Amino acid sequence: MRFRGILPVAAAILLTVAGSAAAEPATWSGMARVIDGDTISVGRQRIRIAAIDACELKQTGIQNGKVWPCGLAARSYLRKMIDGKHVRCEIIDRDQYRRLVGQCFIADTDIGLAMVNAGLAESMLRYLPRSHSISLVEYGEAENRARDRRLGIWSAEIESPHLYRRGKSSSKP
Repeated sequence: MRFRGILPVAAAILLTVAGSAAAEPATWSGMARVIDGDTISVGRQRIRIAAIDACELKQTGIQNGKVWPCGLAARSYLRKMIDGKHVRCEIIDRDQYRRLVGQCFIADTDIGLAMVNAGLAESMLRYLPRSHSISLVEYGEAENRARDRRLGIWSAEIESPHLYRRGKSSSKP
């Protein structure tokens, strides 16, 4: 039989896949520490909040004729909401920097959605994996409401965070 050698190989592959899935939990929970407007730390694990893009820490814009530190504003808002509090993150992916990406909650409040509602993050839905459970409609409606009410980033002249990052990376020697 030609297939006799395949069974041990298939079993080894299955054990490797199952072992790696068990090593990385689907949910992280614990006390949160805010890194920036869209990244938190739970324990020693950094987690990128899924479906949002907030200003970079050093990013600024113009609001009411004055320089507005939108990155610091986003981090400050997120800190007031969750810093030092118990959060739960449903892990849905890893990003290009190998950080976990998760839909995070404080009690039943979706943290990413709260940031979009406040106008301190754009919804960023294009990188979500197919298997996610995030409501695209809810995030889109939240962004539209914040934009219509001219909240946060929608009240200022700022460069979209992804364009800001692209400009910063191309200006490095």
